[in-house]
Formats: sequence, C-alpha cells, structure tokens
Amino acid sequence: MLRRLPFRAGLSALTVLAACQSHPDKKAAMATEPAAVSKPAAAPAQPSDSAGAWYRTYRAALGPNDSITLHLQSWPQILGDHTRGHLFGTYSHAAGEPLVVEGNTVADPDSVVLLDQSITLLNEGGESPVWRLKRQGQELVGTWNSQPVRLREAVPAGGLTFVSRYLLDSLAAFPKSPQPGAPYARWSLLALEPGSGPAAPRRLVAATILRALHGDSLDTRPVPTLAALFQEQGQLFTKDYRRTANDALQQLPASERKSFPPFLNYEEQRITEILWNQGGLLSIGSQFYAYTGGAHGNYGTQVLSLDTRTGRTLRYADIFRPDAKAPLQNLLGRYVRRTLGQEPTTPMDEFLFVKQMPVTHNVYLTSGGAVFVYAPYEIASYAQGEVQVFVPFRDLQPLLRTGLPVGSPAS
Repeated sequence: MLRRLPFRAGLSALTVLAACQSHPDKKAAMATEPAAVSKPAAAPAQPSDSAGAWYRTYRAALGPNDSITLHLQSWPQILGDHTRGHLFGTYSHAAGEPLVVEGNTVADPDSVVLLDQSITLLNEGGESPVWRLKRQGQELVGTWNSQPVRLREAVPAGGLTFVSRYLLDSLAAFPKSPQPGAPYARWSLLALEPGSGPAAPRRLVAATILRALHGDSLDTRPVPTLAALFQEQGQLFTKDYRRTANDALQQLPASERKSFPPFLNYEEQRITEILWNQGGLLSIGSQFYAYTGGAHGNYGTQVLSLDTRTGRTLRYADIFRPDAKAPLQNLLGRYVRRTLGQEPTTPMDEFLFVKQMPVTHNVYLTSGGAVFVYAPYEIASYAQGEVQVFVPFRDLQPLLRTGLPVGSPAS
C-alpha cells in the first residue's frame, strides 16, 4: 500500500510544530487566509462532531465468502492543497488486508468520490480504481471501478464509535499589511473521542489518541487536554514565524517584494486516522504534516494498535517476540516487492534506497496481519510517498506474542 497524494512529503521523525489560540490581530489573519477559522472551545458535556468532520463505518456483502468493511473519515479541509471536504479511509475484504482510499465530497454534498491508493490495483494504463458513490439514507450507493456497490452504515462487532473534533487557527505574517495575498501561518488538529464501549477502556483509548497527537511514545506521559494540545501546537508553530517570514522577505530583491511569495505561507496539521476498528482491535495513525518553506511540505504517520477490551496499547514490542527481527526482514523483503509491483527477483536497491528491508517499529495490526509503515525518504524517494507493507498472519504466526486480540491461538 502506498500513500501517493502529491501534496504530502516525508518526515522520518516527528516534526511537531504549533500555535496560539487567539491574537490581537486576528482580523488581519482571517482577512488573508482562505479558510474559515474555528476557535478552540471547552469540550461540551456530550461532545458532537465538528462541522464537516465525522467518522463512519460501512459494510457490503460481496458474496457468501467475502465482504468489504470501509472505515471512512471526513474533515473540512486538508492543509497543503486547500482541498475542502477531504475524505480518508481504509477498506478491507474478509482477509483483513487494508487498502487506502482518499478523496473528497464534490459540489453535491451527498456525492462521494474516492481514489484507491494501492499500486497493486492500478490498471494497464496506470489508473487507480475510482469509487463514485451517492448517500441514500444510511447507505452509500454507486460504483467501484465501474462495478455496482452498495455500502450500509454499521458498527462492526467489537468496534467503537467516535466523535470527530476539528480545530483550525491562523496568524498573519504582517498584521500591518492585510492586503489580499498577504502571507499567513495556519495550523489544524483533528482528534477523535470514543463514543461507545466500556468506560475504563474508553478512557484509556481517549488518552492514547491525545498522547499520540502530542507525539508521545510512552503511555506514562501525562495526558494533555484537547484545548491544551491545540494551544501548545499554536505556540510552538508561530513562535518565530513573523521573524522568519520578515527575514525571508528582506532577502528577496526589492522588485520581488511587491507580491508575497507563496513559500511564506506556513502550515501544520495533525490528524488522527482510523486504520482498523473491529473485533476488539483498534489501530490508529497520527499523521503530522508541516510546510515551512521550500519545494514541498513534510509528513509522516505514526501508528499503533489498541486492545479495546482492556485499553492496552500494542506497539512493536507488545506484538512481536524478541527474536523476530531476522525473520521479519526476510518477510518484509518479500512483501514490499508485492506492495510496489516489483518482480520477486528484482534487486531491492533498484527501486528502494536499501538493499535489505529494515524492520520498522512503526507497525499496526488488522484482523489479517500487520502493516509496517515507512515515512517518505526512510526507504524510498519522496515521489514514492509513504510505503506501507502488509504481512499476513499466516507468515507471522511463529513471531507473535500471545494474548493479542488477533492473530494468535491465545487471543
């Protein structure tokens, strides 16, 4: 699987930037940036989805032995290309291999257009399958790759429901120059709050999501509130923004200062993505995107799984035995070729930066296997995007720890 959208670029380590919630010159900032600004507020007693943000699951039967489960999310826009009504999702057949789709809601808000991101699904012309769907009550009805499909909204057994919280703020680079085209910084945050399940595991899941958005890899770290997390994001991101923007502008020839260059528009976004959510297993990704000048932005996704029966976090060391590294290298070498559409005998360094696959600890589980996630530049070029390698449980079985919610006899 490969994240191939052109507005994203790679972070092999988290770049956590951020920003203030309010500014004395907010009117200037709002006048120059194209998106509506949503101020963070105290969470209501019963949280509801932010406008334009939601998470839903859909299922469709494909015959007596197969089905599709689609985990679909929406948020008002994705920074980096100003896309409105952005959609992200993963879907899987009964075998449990996740496939990524991304898209948008077009002019008609009841219409959904999704594009498959997997290279393995490209046709002979190099085109990806397209989902063209229409909302009809609790169903999405239309076509996938020109084949009829009908998806019904439903919560899979052992899955959680979530409330989506989306926050966006901005800051003008030159508050005394509010003319059209003046540069600005903006930052956004999409968090998820569990809406179902036993209270104790639900609290642990909520805490893990907030820690992940903060960039924490330890479950012992204090849990930030959503408001505090967004405030810190703003403070860090805009701390030196105005000085940096002014210095960059002054370095340009006087003739080029009349119109502000686009590289002065800085952006930072943190997003919680649902990758798997059924059968007592929840897998999430925390994606971090930042643009601070240059040819393109940087991004990376940190992933993890949770046992929703207990709220226990499942990272690499919780999933795999200590002696799993060498066998995993061989398995990843085999399956990365499948992921990237390469022949089994093709030398790896002809299509990657490496001769042998490193075993990343950035891994999550599905009901059918494990997905190893490599940020752009980690093993491949920026143009190749984020590489996600699925390895099925039939090959992983001897390498797994016991007690997992999936994949092992003791689960």
